[in-house]
Amino acid sequence: MDRRTKTWSLRAGIAIGILMLVVAASRVWMRYPGDVDPVSAGFALAGTAIAAISWWQAQRRADTDVQAAATLLAGRVLAEEKAQRAQLLGGKGRDAVIDVHFAFRPTGNPVSAPPAGTLGHVAAYFRDLRAPRRLVIAGVAGSGKTVLAIELILQLLADRQPDDPVPVRVSAAGLDPDVPVKDMLARHLTATFDLKPVTARALVDAEGILPVIDGLDEMDGTDKPGFGSRAARALRALEDYEHGLERCSLVVTCRTDQYDALVADRAAPRGAARIDLGEVTGDKAWQFVEAVTDQAEPDRWQPVLDALTSDGHVLAEALNTPWRLTLAATVYEERDPRTGRYVRDPSALTEFADQPAVQEHLLSLFIPARLAAADPAGKGPSAERTHAWLAVLAGYLRGNTSRPPFHGRVLSSTDLVLHELWPLAGDRPRVLGALVALLACLPGVAVVAAAFPLVLSQIDIVDGLLSGPIAALFFLGPCGVVVLRLLWEPVRAWRDVWSTADAVRAGRPRGGRDRKKAVVKGVLTAGAGFSAGMAAIVGLKVELSPWVTVVLSVLLGLGMARDKTEEYGRAGFHGGVDPRAIIRSDSVSALVAVLTFGPGFGFLVGVLFASLTGLSETTAVAAGAVFGMSFVASLGPLLARRYLGLLLSVRGRLPWRLGRFLNRCYDAGLLRVSGIAYQFRHRELQDYLAAHPTPASPGPNAPRGRPAAIDEGAP
Repeated sequence: MDRRTKTWSLRAGIAIGILMLVVAASRVWMRYPGDVDPVSAGFALAGTAIAAISWWQAQRRADTDVQAAATLLAGRVLAEEKAQRAQLLGGKGRDAVIDVHFAFRPTGNPVSAPPAGTLGHVAAYFRDLRAPRRLVIAGVAGSGKTVLAIELILQLLADRQPDDPVPVRVSAAGLDPDVPVKDMLARHLTATFDLKPVTARALVDAEGILPVIDGLDEMDGTDKPGFGSRAARALRALEDYEHGLERCSLVVTCRTDQYDALVADRAAPRGAARIDLGEVTGDKAWQFVEAVTDQAEPDRWQPVLDALTSDGHVLAEALNTPWRLTLAATVYEERDPRTGRYVRDPSALTEFADQPAVQEHLLSLFIPARLAAADPAGKGPSAERTHAWLAVLAGYLRGNTSRPPFHGRVLSSTDLVLHELWPLAGDRPRVLGALVALLACLPGVAVVAAAFPLVLSQIDIVDGLLSGPIAALFFLGPCGVVVLRLLWEPVRAWRDVWSTADAVRAGRPRGGRDRKKAVVKGVLTAGAGFSAGMAAIVGLKVELSPWVTVVLSVLLGLGMARDKTEEYGRAGFHGGVDPRAIIRSDSVSALVAVLTFGPGFGFLVGVLFASLTGLSETTAVAAGAVFGMSFVASLGPLLARRYLGLLLSVRGRLPWRLGRFLNRCYDAGLLRVSGIAYQFRHRELQDYLAAHPTPASPGPNAPRGRPAAIDEGAP
């Protein structure tokens, strides 16, 4: 639930609680006259309120403890980046890392670092810079910029001191240059690492974050972004982000050509040192192939190794980056799941005449090869179906490159964020989401409409004045407000195009201390809810079956406790962030609320209504449960409703369980994760799928190794 929905729920709960308290207290006072001291009761209530306020202030101070928050965030970033490095390396560990060389070009004050370095020493180069430390990692497509940025983050976290800022990687494609950097970073921490908004803001304000902007070149659909490009505007926004009187420290990754264009237009960040990643040499490529391929049959790769070390050979240029070497090793190390024999012979790579032919050939076989390795039993979707579904998503991302802002927002050309993917189907998901909200609120409107005449029947007009039970008079206003609020929700579901930042939190397991606090809070809150239900039963002399009252009181307590415990019990995602957690959390939270707090809240409303109108308690409680479930459902999951609208709109083009499919692709190495977004493993793969919606089928004279049987390794 977003903050507005929670506010409405809190206000409704407080209003009903106060009314219940007044009615129950008056009933007890009238039942036992002289035994209840109203002054003492007032002091007791005041003391309880003061204790609650003191507890809230203590919690607020704990949430803004910057050093504790930085330590917590550092642990989460470490887990996330370790998981992403392992995924990018295909589970082969350090052997799959090509320790590429880079040229180091400092700016401004001289540094002691040598002019060239390697992957394992990048953090030393960064620390050698004088404050503010600003570094640009440049290289050609596939040169390993993201891997180097991840390695830098891990090395900085390995020996981080308590006062050091926490490096946080942010996908540049999802940045909005018009949003202040502080707001952007705070939202990213809240959505990706599940920090409370107040904690995230305290960290940013205390200069506790080192932004690592990954993929600056992916912000614009051109190789030469100018001064007015999104990338240049983002860099200017970062320039305005200051720590005290100094510019902020930052790290940026960008393709060489695009960054050179920004430098030429004087749009590059001032005082930034630069690392230029070099091409993979023949010797490095040889070492990598030997490390990740089968040592039992070294002769299989010998023709390729000879070509890599031959001047002017096509493969020396076609396989000169870590990405393309990984692509080749993946395709030609595929085995038949039944016989264990290799499906393809690497010597076929030497038969291609030019670099584009090699690249297209490898990309056409990458999906079946990865699926065969990740799912040898063939339990998941076939290679053809996976190709077709991913091609739909790739085509959507390619269209975003030239699409004008959609409802005021520039859509990402690289990020697949589940709760923001609905523009793929235009405005249809918004319409369907509004219809779902309307269906959810109609039962509640019907119950209120039926209750309204009963309230009016309790009121008489004597000498032009209203008379009757004063509590019944209180129901006239709330009835109208509730109906308007229920009917407003479908309007809001259509009107609110984009979810607010406070509605988006990923949810993740936390430390043992936090889990214990969550359990304690949940137990106490559940006890309070159960006590409230039982107090209403005693105070209002409810004559329902005991098991009904107990069950509904338990549901009320569980519903009140859900917000305290639900986020602490969610499963992690290979040690990092799960991009599906936001939709899952939104859906599960709403379902749990509807099934627990809805009937419990409706039980209290029904009991109170029965005591005021004389309606049968059984009827009133049943109607109250329907009203409570409808009311909670209508206030519920904007993100989940919009996502459901997307799935209904693209049925047949994308799988029904889209999140599960994307997760399978992540496990297979076809996608990667950046924050809460899925991304294609490489931009070349995304562009290939966008240009080839269906698997390629070559002619009969295709040489061995071409995509003649794209489903050879398919599960």
